[in-house]
Amino acid sequence: MKKKILIVGALGAVGRCALEHFERNLDWDIVGLARRKPDFPTRAQWVSPDLRDRADCEAKLGDLKDITHIAYTAVYEKQDVTRGWSEMDHVQINLAMLKNLVEVIERASPNLQHITLMQGTKAYGGHLGPFRMPARETDARYMGPNFYYDQMDWLAERQQGKDWSWTILRPQLVCGIAIGSPLNIITAIGVFAAISREYGLPLRFPGGHQRVGEATDARLIAKAMEWAGTHAIAANQIYNITNGDVYIWEHVFPKVAKLFNMETGPAHPFSLARVMPQNEAIWDKVVARYGLVPHAYKDIVVSWQFADFLLGYGQRPNPHHMSTIKIRQHGFADCIDSEDMFEELIGELQNRRILPPA
Repeated sequence: MKKKILIVGALGAVGRCALEHFERNLDWDIVGLARRKPDFPTRAQWVSPDLRDRADCEAKLGDLKDITHIAYTAVYEKQDVTRGWSEMDHVQINLAMLKNLVEVIERASPNLQHITLMQGTKAYGGHLGPFRMPARETDARYMGPNFYYDQMDWLAERQQGKDWSWTILRPQLVCGIAIGSPLNIITAIGVFAAISREYGLPLRFPGGHQRVGEATDARLIAKAMEWAGTHAIAANQIYNITNGDVYIWEHVFPKVAKLFNMETGPAHPFSLARVMPQNEAIWDKVVARYGLVPHAYKDIVVSWQFADFLLGYGQRPNPHHMSTIKIRQHGFADCIDSEDMFEELIGELQNRRILPPA
């Protein structure tokens, strides 16, 4: 039987890379799910239900009778992204979305084999403060509300006695190519650099104290999704997944500057969330000057607040390091250099005329 994957959240940072990954493999048929329509060619069948609306899910997903795999990358985020992570309605909405999707697909597709669910370091309380390092999949939970826990508990209970299995992936700072995602640091850094250049400024790191970080290339996650969905050892398992190395933002920014043919300057900590929304008119000039794809400013960087959080502005040192021994011991050992990843992804956005060239 040919495999058919439903990629939920197919235009997000993870979903977009998963879509491109599985499109290259003709052993897979693909259904993409997102509220927006793709603005690029794809061989995927496309559906656009509101996952918060059970009736809409029934109407638009009820005839998907041959789904074998689900890659669930969708997430509901509030306007105040980081604050929303600790609010109960954030939990309730994200749990309802997963339930609506799985219950409808499970009933429509009796040959369902596997569900991959995305989590992250919020499972270890990373959004609340420092956690025990390196974080391991067996670590105790932290104070809720936390929609990861509710989704995981529901999925594990739902799977009891079923023929399908699940795998949870916990990446660290997911990096990919996605427009309209509130959790995309790549476009935020690129837009910040482009606007700095338009002002005639050097590129200055705007974040907090130096910290060692980990990241996960969304292309690596896509490979892990295929591995998890086709290897019995991954059934009903949780895995941390990262690129396999570490990075420091202050070492990344000079590489970004070279991509835009800019000088670098001393670090200048300030809130991107306070300043950058005021620079929409400057971005419009950049788009016109270089003939870029005319994405709305609020779509290309949805949350400058999230950028502040990741770059460490106004925060005490809060290192997040995870052990990836388990997934490697189970057989998935792919890796990528994180500094190369940042360069490649920003360069690809330049090639696609989403960011301006050097």
